[in-house]
Amino acid sequence: MRLVLDVLGRLFACAVALAAAVTTVITMVGTAPRAAAQPPAGFPNLDGFAPVPADGYVISSGPSTPPRISFSTPYSLVCDFYGGPAPAPQPSQDIKCKGDMPGIDDVPVLGGRPHPGDCLVGSAEFKGPGYQLSRMSYGGCDGNPAALPPGGKLLGAGQKLTYLNVTCAVGADNLVACLDTTSGDHGFVLQRAGSWAF
Repeated sequence: MRLVLDVLGRLFACAVALAAAVTTVITMVGTAPRAAAQPPAGFPNLDGFAPVPADGYVISSGPSTPPRISFSTPYSLVCDFYGGPAPAPQPSQDIKCKGDMPGIDDVPVLGGRPHPGDCLVGSAEFKGPGYQLSRMSYGGCDGNPAALPPGGKLLGAGQKLTYLNVTCAVGADNLVACLDTTSGDHGFVLQRAGSWAF
């Protein structure tokens, strides 16, 4: 009988040790940091840009409208995105950029072919499930660049803004790249070599 009790005691001790080990592993796996989402291949490494505090770029258009983070670039573009309290609205923080966009000659002009002297404006914005690039034209420019909508403070080349799930960076050679991770990895890259959205 003593032998049976000794064996049962050892089995019980082994079972307790095994349960503790399994609990430890489950806890470690459950709390382990998850790999950060990765933007698509070809997206610039945003770690190389100098962070700028977003609070200097907050604008408000009224009491019933959430604030937006708004910036202009040295490249005749203005951009803004949701800058209200967390959590960010789903499915995106609604990044919008408008102006003289590089690398979108292959994007069709909404409303058909522009007339000589028309203004040509590019746009990047969320169109679910991701961002899209578009172009539109309108008359009255007489060959001059289109007037930009009012924009926020200048975000210079080599700088980036981050707020909640969005990071936008301005680089050399007309580069503007924005990443929105609110519901997956979505955003766009605007550059002379060819602009694209995802």
